[in-house]
Amino acid sequence: MTDPLQTIRQAFDLNHDTFKAIVDGFKAEYESGLDTASAAGLATMIPSYVTTLPTGKEKGTYLALDLGGSTLRVSAVELLGDCNVKVTEIRRHIAPNDPLRTSGATTFFDWIVDAIAELIEKIGYDTKHAEGPLSLGVCWSFPVDQTSVSGGKILRMGKGFTIEGVEGYDLSALFLEAFQRKNVNVKVTALLNDTVGTLVAHAYTNPDARVGFIYGTGVNAAYPELVSRMVKLKDQHHKYAEGTTMLVNTEIDIFGSDAYLPLNKFDRELDANHSQPDFQLFEKMMSGACIGELVRLSAIELIKEGHLFNGHRPAEFGIAMEFGTSVTSDIEGHLDNPTETRFEHLKEIFTFEDGYTVELQDLQVFTELCQIISNRAARLAGASMASLIEQQADLLNGTGPIILGVNGSTYEKYPNMHERILESLVSWFGPEVGARIRLELATDGGSIGGALIAMLAEKEEKKKVSPPKVAAPARAVPNNKPPTPSLFGCLFGWLGPMKNKTGTTQEK
Repeated sequence: MTDPLQTIRQAFDLNHDTFKAIVDGFKAEYESGLDTASAAGLATMIPSYVTTLPTGKEKGTYLALDLGGSTLRVSAVELLGDCNVKVTEIRRHIAPNDPLRTSGATTFFDWIVDAIAELIEKIGYDTKHAEGPLSLGVCWSFPVDQTSVSGGKILRMGKGFTIEGVEGYDLSALFLEAFQRKNVNVKVTALLNDTVGTLVAHAYTNPDARVGFIYGTGVNAAYPELVSRMVKLKDQHHKYAEGTTMLVNTEIDIFGSDAYLPLNKFDRELDANHSQPDFQLFEKMMSGACIGELVRLSAIELIKEGHLFNGHRPAEFGIAMEFGTSVTSDIEGHLDNPTETRFEHLKEIFTFEDGYTVELQDLQVFTELCQIISNRAARLAGASMASLIEQQADLLNGTGPIILGVNGSTYEKYPNMHERILESLVSWFGPEVGARIRLELATDGGSIGGALIAMLAEKEEKKKVSPPKVAAPARAVPNNKPPTPSLFGCLFGWLGPMKNKTGTTQEK
């Protein structure tokens, strides 16, 4: 009997040679990003100005703010030592038609600070009698031209926000003005990317962590890189000790090209019909936002060939990008159930306007189709993780554990995704190195990571023997030049040279 999925299997096959091409392609893109002098355009390998990681022993209360496209979340993170934390948070939803989206800078930032003040009152923290302001780490999920650990100009926001009087202004200064207006004793000590926050947050739980990886509706990764290799920071190299490493936001979501990605006709069709064609090619092949669409496109071809649903197309396949990955995940999540139970479940998922009734063979073909595409997604994730490990030669040369902190809905919720990714890594590196690799579920980088980076920044600021006196700005005035990084921003901690052949992360 002819295999109805033979063509699909070939299209989504990712063999050893293809895996190698992706690993090598990613490593080439790391080098290209590190060698790029400017952060203009579609920047990759973005310096975070975070040059140290927590030990898990730190204590104290710190704040984090995470602003996304639809939600503001402010968190108070109490570091308890022994790698433990206590988190208290407040959330504010921002509806698509909320007037805040088109308000001015004063209204918008006052609204944010009101939420912070409410959180401080909720945890009962006495800021009036504190030694100094509470430190705040800000995860700003919009473009920022970051020039130090706490400084950066706001670029065009997007995601439905058109706030007047913010573009080109320093983000920390706008917060400072709002804190002063509201008499709230808080100071922004760090701006961060959520992927960098993920690595820092996991390092508090496991100080051996050396990769932060987000795998959800999108994908991204962070890792420590030698400052001396970052051309973007060439004018600041003399300010860092030899061997200093800095966490880098890779922006691997925009990696990928025909030169090494095994794009098949379904990948190309998805990209051509996407709202952003020729952009984020790698992410579109494996992210939670696109697995469902790749299943839909492949299923439509099978339907046309008469190999699925006897040639009948269900209503759920009618609109591009609306057949969600949650459906394919749900189908694979029922694999341990009896066949009859799974069959009844499949019939509940699909509706046919022509009255077609799902048959048992449809269950087998469609389930296997979902597995073929999710298997490739797992191997693509594995290839990108392999490249991040290989980028850190001391990891491979060592003997200790290789720890990757991973979070995101696809990694956490898609059935057996963890196991499949790990299997691809063991297959690539072999049993000896593979036995050292551990994928660990990471805590949320936007809250715990933000607070930890704020803590690390505060500690570095307190280390300064003679801190320069800087007058508070009367207004956060934009300028065409990025502000000169402060000594604090440039000298924000350092990692000693990574220990050779020990497998440990960095000197504490």
